[in-house]
Amino acid sequence: MKATIFSALLMFLGIQLQAQPSTFSHDNVAYADRAAGRTIAPDSLWDDPTAEWDSATVTFRLNFSFMADGYNLDTFLLGDGYITSVDESFGVGNFSDLVDKGLGGRAGPKSKITIHRIGTAPNRVVIIQWANHGFFGDFDLRGQCKDSGHMQLWIYETGSKIEMRFGESYFMDFASTMADYTFMGFYVTDGISSSGISLEGNPGNPTIASDLANSTGLTGYPASGKRYTIIFGSGVGTKTIASAGNKPWYAAGNLYFRGETAVSYTLTDAAGRQVKAGTARNGESVAQGLKPGIYALQVVGKSGRTAQKIVVE
Repeated sequence: MKATIFSALLMFLGIQLQAQPSTFSHDNVAYADRAAGRTIAPDSLWDDPTAEWDSATVTFRLNFSFMADGYNLDTFLLGDGYITSVDESFGVGNFSDLVDKGLGGRAGPKSKITIHRIGTAPNRVVIIQWANHGFFGDFDLRGQCKDSGHMQLWIYETGSKIEMRFGESYFMDFASTMADYTFMGFYVTDGISSSGISLEGNPGNPTIASDLANSTGLTGYPASGKRYTIIFGSGVGTKTIASAGNKPWYAAGNLYFRGETAVSYTLTDAAGRQVKAGTARNGESVAQGLKPGIYALQVVGKSGRTAQKIVVE
C-alpha cells in the first residue's frame, strides 16, 4: 500500500533525477593529426612562464548539447589539456600542466591548439588537439622542453562520450618531468564535495581511482594509438529543478543537498521505508552508498516543503 501511494506521489511530482555511473574503457585506434583544424591558441601556456598560470580562460562552443554529470558543456572553457564547464565545477581531460615546447628560447610557440569539427547532426564530433606539448616539469628542471607529445579530445554529440586519443610522444624522463602533478580523468565539484575518476598505473592498462586527492596518476605517458573513453550517459547527474529553492545532487553513490542554510529532510525508498533522516546544510551529504532503486527526498525549510524523486541506476 505504501509503495502504491509512493508511486502515485512521484507521478504527481513529475520530477526525476537520473544517476548512472560513468564508465571508462581503453583500446587502440590509429591517431591522425588534425593540424588542419582552426587554431584556437598559439601554444599550451597562457601566461609568461615566470608568472602565475591563467588556464581555463578561453571560451568556445561545441554547437551541440552535451551533458556530463549534470553539467552542460555546450559552452566550455579551454584549459591546458582539458575542458571545463563554464563554472569550472566539471572538467575532463589531461590535467598535467601541459606547456609549449617552444619555451626556453626555442624560437617561439611550437605547440598550437586546434579545434576541428566533423560530421553532421546528430552525429557531430568536436576534436581538440594539443600538438607538440611538453610538461612544465621538463621546463622547470632544464629551462627548456626537450620532450613532447600529441593528444586529442574527441567530444561526441551522440552517445555522451568523450575520448582522449594519444599520438607519438617523446617523454624520456617521465617520472621527473611529471613530478609536480599528473591527473588524467574527470572531476565534479559541488560545494565541499568532490568526485570523479583518476587513471592510475600502467598507461597501457590503467586502473581507476576515485580518491582524487590521493591519486598517484599514470607511471608513463600513453603510447601512440592509445584511446581512453569515458561515457557519461544522458541520465548522469542532477537535472535542473526549481523546487522551493532546494535541490538534491547525486554523484558516485552519494546524495548531497544544496539550497537553504539549514533544512530537515527524510529519504525513503520505493516501499516507503525510511532510509535516512536528519538536518542538512548547503553542500552537505545526506546519504552515502545508495543502492540502485527509486527514492523520495522530502525537504522542509523556510521556503516550504518539497519532494523530489531520485532514480539510482
